[in-house]
Amino acid sequence: MAVALASPAASALGEQDIAALIQLRPSVLKVEASDGDGRVSVGTGVAVGPGVIATACHVTAHANSVRVVNNGERMQASSQRAQVTRDLCLLDVPGASQVPVVELRSTPLEPGEELVALGYILGAAPRVSNGTVLQLNPFDGGQVIQSTTPFNSGASGGGLFDRENRLVGIMTFRFRSGSDNQFSLPVEWVRQALALPPGPEIAPLAGRPFWDGPPDTLPPFLQSLRLAAESRWGELETRARRWVGADAGDAPAWHALGRAQLAQGRSDAALDSLRRASSLDAGNAVFLTDLALAQHGQHDGPGYAKTRARLEQLAPAALLELDRRLETCAAGAVC
Repeated sequence: MAVALASPAASALGEQDIAALIQLRPSVLKVEASDGDGRVSVGTGVAVGPGVIATACHVTAHANSVRVVNNGERMQASSQRAQVTRDLCLLDVPGASQVPVVELRSTPLEPGEELVALGYILGAAPRVSNGTVLQLNPFDGGQVIQSTTPFNSGASGGGLFDRENRLVGIMTFRFRSGSDNQFSLPVEWVRQALALPPGPEIAPLAGRPFWDGPPDTLPPFLQSLRLAAESRWGELETRARRWVGADAGDAPAWHALGRAQLAQGRSDAALDSLRRASSLDAGNAVFLTDLALAQHGQHDGPGYAKTRARLEQLAPAALLELDRRLETCAAGAVC
């Protein structure tokens, strides 16, 4: 089966990288989940153990029957280990015992690292995209990965890999505001799920994933994104102050406070908050981008140049987003 390259960003990969990625294709399978009315949802799965395929639970949530497809051969899942809140399901597929298993990365990810994603976008041939780690969001004992690797419908449950073809995450959801809000589950959760006993037979799942609950129940990093996307800056500032009051070492809370202050025209206060966020998490490309925007707006040339140089060193691709947002600011929009 051919592998398609999704998005212009994939062209940044060299031929050797593409060849290495193609070697992963046998381990990344299409998932077909059928409900009681015969409707079929399509996603992606990754072989993480002999006959064990990891996918996103929202792909199989309503299913009475699940199959994985490898080179046109459909193999029935007999059971699944479901961690619905984490949106992580492990399918037990006896017929897939010979599917090559991917290597699970055991060392921490770092912001700015290059990534490659592989998934069945729109249910067609597996597609490849590349990008970088933007931010690692602490949640439930892991680090939810925010990256610039684009994916779309059908890629949920697909694999996120480092440049050594080791699995670092399972693609799960895309926040529908902005171009850099792609999120993947950490490989630590996969490793923990593999230690669980086999699950029950396939049946509809109860519960909702952490990213799909009522607004007030979302993790703080998603609450921040939602409020910012809706330009509810005053409410974001109120919540961020509450988070900072609860934990003065919470870098994302300081970042959220700085964003809210900047959007409301309080640049001096925003600079202080954004500097605090970047000092607490010096390798965070998202924090550095917003700090550079604030410095540019305050005509702090030396500070802006220093932050931009740091951003270029950490995540060169993030400079494109910075420049795009600077153009937006120049046009009079909220940065």
